[in-house]
Amino acid sequence: MFVELNYEPLLEDFYDNGELKIEAILKILENSGNHHSDAAGDQILKGSSDGTAWILTDWYVEIEHFPKYGDKIKAVTWSQGATSMFSTSRDFELFCNGELCGKGTTRWIHFDLKANRPSKVTDELLAKYEPEKKSVFADSKLPKIEVPESFSRELELTPRRNDIDFNHHVHNLIYVDYAMEALPEEVYRAHNFNKIRITYKSAVKEGEKICVKYAGNGQAHTVFIYGSDGSLKTMIELGGK
Repeated sequence: MFVELNYEPLLEDFYDNGELKIEAILKILENSGNHHSDAAGDQILKGSSDGTAWILTDWYVEIEHFPKYGDKIKAVTWSQGATSMFSTSRDFELFCNGELCGKGTTRWIHFDLKANRPSKVTDELLAKYEPEKKSVFADSKLPKIEVPESFSRELELTPRRNDIDFNHHVHNLIYVDYAMEALPEEVYRAHNFNKIRITYKSAVKEGEKICVKYAGNGQAHTVFIYGSDGSLKTMIELGGK
């Protein structure tokens, strides 16, 4: 099943040069996936209240060119089926004025919230999504985020109430906001990146303070987010154009 989402961006979704923010692109792709879950009869909120959830573990997105203010934007998404007993993958395509301008993929684990462990993806559940064999990337293996030898910047943050989602964790895309806060001013203002790779290690919960650390080598900008106990929460890498 291919699911389409036509999106009308808000003014806040754009940089001052009129290009769509990469954070907004992730939001569009995320919402298209939510539409697919609804169409499949596997509503996210209902599943969470019943004690199960889809846990996002990885993102990888490449942008060929960024939509600009006034462009017509459409996302297309589909499930690729099970990648293991407990996990699945989902791919995306992003179109600007009818032309392909970006693509991405995600990895998910089906999780039993009550038992606090992965839950088997049943054939019945998978069939609801009508998986497709199409893949946006030739290599199914995601790029690895290398651990920097050292970090050049770090800051401590306290998640806001509005950062917390219905699972009582910091919402997946909010980590990108934290990463943007850690970038040097000149890097953020240039927003000279068209690739983003994210790996989620563990969730930041309500009331937990975090430390956001940055390292850059000119071509890639890496941000690691740690909990107050020093545990690694999320790894993010922004690649240059």
